[in-house]
Amino acid sequence: MKYLGLLLISLTLFSNCNSVNTANSKNTEAKNQSEPEGKYLVTSLYGKDVSEHKLTLEFDKANNKLSGFSGCNIYYCDYTLTDSTFSVSSPGASKRYCEETMELEKTFFKALSELKIQNSKSNSLSFKNNSEETIIIAKKAG
Repeated sequence: MKYLGLLLISLTLFSNCNSVNTANSKNTEAKNQSEPEGKYLVTSLYGKDVSEHKLTLEFDKANNKLSGFSGCNIYYCDYTLTDSTFSVSSPGASKRYCEETMELEKTFFKALSELKIQNSKSNSLSFKNNSEETIIIAKKAG
């Protein structure tokens, strides 16, 4: 009888642990659904159409890395997403000189440093600064 009681208590505890783990994994999935992943093409920068320059945002969700093409150079940085607050570390970049796109690249890096609020829709992202001004709009590539 003692062993039957111990077995029932053990089974009850084990099933409760599984339900807690299932609930925790569902919460993690819900939180990560709004986190961007993959490659996006920047279509707008501070309200100006920049589609022709093929700027990109490539999110590596597993490592919280952001990289892409900034108009002349390849860039890379870390990002943090907490609820809807988004922040980017200072980007590193290759050192090519492109006179035609130098100002665009400076503006793009400025925008990256101001990213605070991220909103995602099915195949697009928009980022706002602290003043809630939309500074980057991007669409999912391919």
